Amino acid sequence: MSLRTTRRSLLVGIPATLAAAGLGRYARPLYAEPGDTPHRFVSLYFNGAWDVLLGLDPRDPGSNPTGIDLGTDRLPAAFRTPTPWSFAGQEALIGPTMDPLFEHRDVMTLFRGVNMNTVAHPTGRAYVNTWLPPAGVVPKGDSLGTRMAAATNYDDFLLPNVSIGVPSFNLSYSPAVTGIGLGRATDATDLLQPLGDSLDLETAALLADARDASRSCVGAGHSNPPSVAVEIARERVQQLLGMDLGPAFDFDLDEALLTRYGIENAAVSTDPGVVAATIWRLLDLGLTTSVTAQLQRGLDTHDNRWETDQPQLQQEGFAAVATLLADLRTTDPNLENTTVVVHSEFARTPTINGRGGRDHWFANSILVFGGGLTGGVFGASVPDTLGLTNVDLDSGLPSEDGEVIRPEHIGATLAHARGLEIDEFRVDPLTNWIA
Repeated sequence: MSLRTTRRSLLVGIPATLAAAGLGRYARPLYAEPGDTPHRFVSLYFNGAWDVLLGLDPRDPGSNPTGIDLGTDRLPAAFRTPTPWSFAGQEALIGPTMDPLFEHRDVMTLFRGVNMNTVAHPTGRAYVNTWLPPAGVVPKGDSLGTRMAAATNYDDFLLPNVSIGVPSFNLSYSPAVTGIGLGRATDATDLLQPLGDSLDLETAALLADARDASRSCVGAGHSNPPSVAVEIARERVQQLLGMDLGPAFDFDLDEALLTRYGIENAAVSTDPGVVAATIWRLLDLGLTTSVTAQLQRGLDTHDNRWETDQPQLQQEGFAAVATLLADLRTTDPNLENTTVVVHSEFARTPTINGRGGRDHWFANSILVFGGGLTGGVFGASVPDTLGLTNVDLDSGLPSEDGEVIRPEHIGATLAHARGLEIDEFRVDPLTNWIA
């Protein structure tokens, strides 16, 4: 499908869905065919390394694990006691920072004891961007968001792949799925706002003419792919500006959205609610199918901020995830056509250091909602030490004859579930966990 044809299909239904929010000329979704639901991919990054003992991989305070200092008496009362959750036919102890996600446990897969093989922030970030072992701090291969965008009919979308606050890599796929980068969630308004709104008509017309007549510096002297990418980008920007979607990302115009995502100030780009709401609007408008974003930050709590900031920041981030999931499930109740991955670059130590905080730890946990997975808990960490343990890759249970799970197992599984080639991951997918 050509970009011009795509634009016509996108514009077919523009006056409708956001009318309830007082933005009557914007419609959801902009892709036009009834029942043609694309697969949506969302990757949500918690920056700084989360403490899995507070949420994803807790311990019963009464168990007195020999190699773990739970620090329970240091924590606010609301974050001291984990509770058992039943989901996918299993029961697992879950920490209170994850309480906002309770209603979505039926579509949740929790990977525990994931070996990040690093405690360096840049290396861990590169790892969970591509889900391939990096070369030092340099990512290898394509971002998972790029792979997932390539698995859709991406010509139907003006922004097939969007990244917010994180880099995006594309080495293997069409230039059309190269990630559009937003430094902050609030940059979406500037990206989609026509310049003519702030300029006089004559100046705006001159700029538009210059833009249409401009030649790319990679046109004649380079191979075809760069020039193709430039042309695609130029046409898409022109189409976006012509649609005047900027106000759709002015959340102050949508009281219901502000309330739903708990947004007190829509100008605060670091608010997880603002980030999650931006992701929802990008997906809901049909502009994209793949978004990778930094959702929460401030988790590198080496000092006594661990007892105050770490649990609160985790819970705020998970609350934003929960609201986004609720919105995604309005059109895809069982997330059959949606994958949401929630992760940090690694975990935090089982012991508390001399400054009252926790340092970096390699035994991580990772959440997936939907993704074509069966749900439940896969893997485990050592109960008394939060160490790594071998896991049977068929059952997901600890086994001396198994192997330690790594991020590439998860990446290969999610890619395989979408019908993508997985040779680059160099591991077999966890096929028993694909529904």
